[in-house]
Amino acid sequence: MNKIIEQLGGKENFRGIGIGAPDANYYKGTIEDATNLAWAKGIVVPFVAMVTNATNIPTVLTNDANAAAVGEMTYGAAKGMRDFILITLGTGVGSGIVVNGQVVYGHDGLAGELGHVIIKKENGRLCGCGRTGCLEAYVSAPGVAMTAREYMKSGKQKTILSEIKQEDITAEDVYHAAVKGDSLAVKILRDTGLLLGETFADFVTFSSPEAIILFGGLTKSKEFLIEPIREAMEAHVMSIFKGKTKILVSELPESDAALLGASALAWDFK
Repeated sequence: MNKIIEQLGGKENFRGIGIGAPDANYYKGTIEDATNLAWAKGIVVPFVAMVTNATNIPTVLTNDANAAAVGEMTYGAAKGMRDFILITLGTGVGSGIVVNGQVVYGHDGLAGELGHVIIKKENGRLCGCGRTGCLEAYVSAPGVAMTAREYMKSGKQKTILSEIKQEDITAEDVYHAAVKGDSLAVKILRDTGLLLGETFADFVTFSSPEAIILFGGLTKSKEFLIEPIREAMEAHVMSIFKGKTKILVSELPESDAALLGASALAWDFK
C-alpha cells in the first residue's frame, strides 16, 4: 500500500483513506465475521488499525453496500435524494439504508443487513451466515445459480442450460440463456425478481424510501428483473405506499459506486 501511496505523490497528498468492505463496522473500524470473506469468517479483523499503522494516514471503514449508497447519493442515481435504499446483488446481497440524508448504522455500526432477512421460514436454503431462508440465499448470484439447478432437476422444461454441467452453472449463464430466449432462464430471473419485489414491499414499509436502487453484477439482468420486481412490490406493499417508491439501477459503473462512496467518506477528515 505504501508503494502505491508513494507512486501517487506521497502521504502529504492524502487527506484520508476510505474503505468499503463486507461486514464492516463503521464505528469500530473492524470487519466482523464476514459471511463471504473466508479469511475474515468467524473473527474480528481490526482493519482500520492495521491500515492506519501501516500508512500513518487517517482511515475510515464502512460496509461496502453503505459505501455504494454514499457513492450513489453523491454522484449517481440517488443524487438529490435523502431517503433511499441501495441493494447490492452479487456474490451476496447487501444494503445501504439512507434516511434523511444519513446512512443508517444502528447503535453498533452494523445496521443494514437486509440480505439476511428471513423469507423462507420452512425448509429454507442454508445461507452463508449460518441461518436458513435468508434473502441472500435466493437472489444473490449463487442463489440464482442454485435456483437454476433446482428447476433443471425437475426436468419439466427444455433449456440450453443443460449444455453446461449443473454444478458449473452461474447466474451469468442464466442471463445469457435468457437473452437467447430460453424460457426456463427467463422464468428463473422472473421468479427471482418477484421474490425481490415481495421483499422490497416490506423494506418500503420500514423506511418509505423515494427509491430502491439496484447495484452489482446481477443487475446485468435488469431487463428480466425490473418489471417483476415492480409488479410484486406494488402487489404486496401497503396501500398507503403504492406508487411512491421507484426501482432504479445504479448509474455508476459496477465497481465505481462503492469506491467513490468510500473515498467521499475520507473527505470528512479535517
